[in-house]
Amino acid sequence: MLTIATHNKMFHADEVTAVALLKIFLEEAIEVKRVDHQTEDFSAYDLVLDIGKKYDGIKYFDHHQNKGGKSSAGLIWDYLGVSSRYPRISKLIHLVDMNDTGVQKAGDFEYASLIKAFNTKTLLSNEQEIQFERAVEFAMTMINAMVINQEEVEKAKDIIKNSYYFQGNPKILELETFTPHWSSYINGRTQPNIKAVVWEDVEEHTWKVKLPPKVPGSFELSTKPLVQDPSMVFVHTSGHFAVARDEAQMASFLSKCIH
Repeated sequence: MLTIATHNKMFHADEVTAVALLKIFLEEAIEVKRVDHQTEDFSAYDLVLDIGKKYDGIKYFDHHQNKGGKSSAGLIWDYLGVSSRYPRISKLIHLVDMNDTGVQKAGDFEYASLIKAFNTKTLLSNEQEIQFERAVEFAMTMINAMVINQEEVEKAKDIIKNSYYFQGNPKILELETFTPHWSSYINGRTQPNIKAVVWEDVEEHTWKVKLPPKVPGSFELSTKPLVQDPSMVFVHTSGHFAVARDEAQMASFLSKCIH
């Protein structure tokens, strides 16, 4: 059991996120104690976050004593040493750092502001302590989702490697098994030769096709939209996605669309 000290009263995204990171990435169970800002004796604690007037990167993580432009979340992220594996989480931590150090304040509906909204009007109350725990749970939910997403993106790389050309057409890739992250590797920038990605939906007993984006995360397609076809099960009005009854219908449909 690791015992962590942080300050009481109003909480912010930096110490909330730091606690969430420790709970996710450390194997030990964690108990958090929120103590007064003027506390001087921290001998009973294993880690001290955002308080203590010390920074050593080992036990004390009061970012007010660190000139590196990081909040307690950024200091703990460095302490955990997994930033290279989770670049998207690193981006989130960077935003927390910038908000907490006053470089770039978060907007009303951005992560740091949502964390701050968990605070109550009565800062020294049992309700405030409950809200702190809820804020940590919210942060953990967000970060755990990002962990899972990153791991799924990495798995998608192997799925792409094991995929093949649909009926021998080098412009159409058939996924070995479906992954929603294929566009991280198949898009107009990385593989412009692939004009469509298809897969069999075993559960729905259909075949599906999507067109790659011009760049990852973009709504702009790297090729001409799919044409409307009343014989198909479904063709999206934007032309980026379609559903066929079977492989033969999909092949016939794509022969009209992909040249």
